[in-house]
Amino acid sequence: MFKVIYVFKVGKMISVTLEGNGVGIKNGSELMNEHGNLFKVVSVGMPRHDNPSDISKSTDVLLTPCNLQKGDELYIA
Repeated sequence: MFKVIYVFKVGKMISVTLEGNGVGIKNGSELMNEHGNLFKVVSVGMPRHDNPSDISKSTDVLLTPCNLQKGDELYIA
């Protein structure tokens, strides 16, 4: 499970910061919410952190247009 901690619109796409290291999420994969709605991952971001242990705290993904909000929970479909 990945909790949405930040949402930012980028053109027609949406950038979402997920809590956790994002293991298993890759370009082209799909995420699903608790209602069964699917969201396609366009790209997985590569964060820059000064402390390597911070990398495992969150994952940024670019999704096709959708209506996600902070606090939503997603799962790998």
